[in-house]
Amino acid sequence: MTDVGITLKAFAKLNLYLQILGGREDGYHDIRSLMLTVDLADDVQIRDSRSDLSVSADSAGVPSGPENLCWKAANALRLHTGVRRGAEIRLTKRIPVAAGLGGGSSDAACTLAGLNKLWGLGLTEDELAGVAAGVGSDVPFFVRGGLQLAEGRGEKLTPLEGLPRAWFVIAVPELRVSSAWAYSVVKMGLTSARHVTRMTLLSTNLDAASVVEILQNDLEEGVEKSHPVVSRLKADLLAQGAMGSLMSGSGPAVFGVTQDKTSTIAVASEVRCPGLSVFAAGPEQRGWAEVKHG
Repeated sequence: MTDVGITLKAFAKLNLYLQILGGREDGYHDIRSLMLTVDLADDVQIRDSRSDLSVSADSAGVPSGPENLCWKAANALRLHTGVRRGAEIRLTKRIPVAAGLGGGSSDAACTLAGLNKLWGLGLTEDELAGVAAGVGSDVPFFVRGGLQLAEGRGEKLTPLEGLPRAWFVIAVPELRVSSAWAYSVVKMGLTSARHVTRMTLLSTNLDAASVVEILQNDLEEGVEKSHPVVSRLKADLLAQGAMGSLMSGSGPAVFGVTQDKTSTIAVASEVRCPGLSVFAAGPEQRGWAEVKHG
């Protein structure tokens, strides 16, 4: 690596609400989702390189070449701007992989933001989001982060003011769930009055109780049938004091809603056990944050 580099935190996300509206001709699904970044984060270290693009991670199962979303993001940025430069990207993973928490997409958005600064490109947030849309469905969300309503296949974003006054206990079993598989087993025709009721709450100033009223995930039922541990984790979180619980995204991560940090830490300590990764997390205003430069 060269001496010129940047390190950023790539925050995880929770889907407080996820409605599947139907399939699309491009193979994706139209969705409506309320997404929130939380302060569980990977570290993304990027350094300018005289060679080509490379990605490495401290976690098994994370691809190092063109299959990695960070590699795709960096290459998409080069194609968009015409820049002919390389980069070495190192990932320190804390967000569990293939868990429904958006770790790979967040890392990719960090890569775009970091290279935009490192290469002196001067692209706006909207321009970065445009590049991000070609990398992955969730990547545009992480360019900005915070609380956003995502529609289309996830790339149509409406930022909502303020953050929920709530905390979260995130529990992740030793299990990986493919997003493509989770969408393939969802039962369509789920749009009903329950969704309409929850949608009326999306623009309100959310506290923990109103977050619980919103909770809905159309992918949950299909995943639970094949992986009963998801149902058990939800029940455990409620039994230990969480006000509500839900699977995030395509799972298998499950989160419980609490009122404050103290309650979150207490619930987390009770559900923690071997084979289960447990995190206490608060809402985060951004999708990424710079740690250092130089």
